Amino acid sequence: MIATKVKACFFGVPTMGSWKIRAGQVASARAEWHATGDLEPHDILHHDVFCAVKRPFRSRLRLLAAMGKTTVYDVVDCWTQPADGLRYRDLPAIRGWFREFVQDLPVHGVIFPTRTMREDLGDLVPHATTIYHHYWPGMLPIEVRERARLVGYQGEPEYLGPWREVIERICARHGLQFVVNPTDFRSLDIGLAARGGVHASTLAHRYKSNVKLANFYGAALPCVVNDSELAYKETDNGEVRFFATERELEDRIVELLPYETRLAVHRSFLAERHKYTLEAVAAQYTSYLHGLVAPRDL
Repeated sequence: MIATKVKACFFGVPTMGSWKIRAGQVASARAEWHATGDLEPHDILHHDVFCAVKRPFRSRLRLLAAMGKTTVYDVVDCWTQPADGLRYRDLPAIRGWFREFVQDLPVHGVIFPTRTMREDLGDLVPHATTIYHHYWPGMLPIEVRERARLVGYQGEPEYLGPWREVIERICARHGLQFVVNPTDFRSLDIGLAARGGVHASTLAHRYKSNVKLANFYGAALPCVVNDSELAYKETDNGEVRFFATERELEDRIVELLPYETRLAVHRSFLAERHKYTLEAVAAQYTSYLHGLVAPRDL
């Protein structure tokens, strides 16, 4: 059995959503893990592994590495949005940017949120791995209703770009209501994940995390997902409905309207959701961090 007593400290900017997921929630899964916005002397004294989330915090990592600590960087959403997405439009340009971004970064390992990002960029960093997002802790499955009424999107509204008008038109044509950031996620009948406009960059399409699909699994919520989002394809269980055009989006929505279809998807997601629990993802962190620490004779 892998030891679970690696004393890890995750740090970053607590107001950021990615930090709340990849630091605050992950750290809560182990008594010996801690998440903080500022590294205090007692944090450094009482922890062996330090994981910077999203931002590289170079001066902190240099200090920690000089003290003999094991250092890790979680690159989730590490680029400036949408500016870098508009600036670096193809893989050679992205690799050039990332090579400079991680140059001389004093870390022993790097965590990527998607397999595609690791395959594209992992050779530029030491001990690269992929760890997907978990779904929100406490998420409960929906109850499938006989008649679908609500299609919903959870996230920054501006990231939808032109897709918002598209989905609103489609919902109106089929007697559905589209809601953004519903107060009760379980009130939805169909989930939507899409990215458009200036936020639909190569960087975003290839490297944005699987978080929305993880939440759909957690809620066992049938969903329609933009075909360009590679993280969703990586974590597709075979029942995710993908679309690339307005026509395809409407076809996928119509396909999910029958009760029997949504119930079948719901049941398949119930069988998949265990892979994306906080505990399942924390176990991956445990294994990875232990693998970094063990050779350093903790």
